[in-house]
Amino acid sequence: MIGIKRIGIIAFAFGAPDSIWSNRCIAEIASKKAQELKALVYTQFDIRIESEIEIEYTDEKPGNPPPTLRIARGAVHWAKRLGLKELWVSAAKPHLWRCLRDLEQAVYEVGIQIKMGAFIKEIEQCPEDKWFCSDSTQKWTRSREAWDKRERILKSMPFFLYKYVAN
Repeated sequence: MIGIKRIGIIAFAFGAPDSIWSNRCIAEIASKKAQELKALVYTQFDIRIESEIEIEYTDEKPGNPPPTLRIARGAVHWAKRLGLKELWVSAAKPHLWRCLRDLEQAVYEVGIQIKMGAFIKEIEQCPEDKWFCSDSTQKWTRSREAWDKRERILKSMPFFLYKYVAN
């Protein structure tokens, strides 16, 4: 690790591949914030962070994206290993509530003291309808209707069951 980098940014993809608008937006916002804060980034293969930023990718198999909680757990272990003191989140606005909730759960599970910088506010500037990309390979991120149907199930699922499914 070069210098004292104590801040980490977790960039959660929203659909696939990296070329869809939502992932390009998430990547751009995470890259700008990482440059501003001199932060490190933990992300997925479908998020293309600018090359001069130090990046670690979550463990995933092509075509099989990991669940949000698994990404959050990986990010928290990464933060602990590197001694990071603060975490920020770059994610699609419809996905944000779950990213933050799962990250909070992962911090609790790992038992580390870390400041949560919440989410990068520039996410709010992206138009709500632009997050859903009809050319995404993940059908649940193609439309608001498909996303809401899936999210209703995840929101109503008891957390112990959600954790089991995320393993």
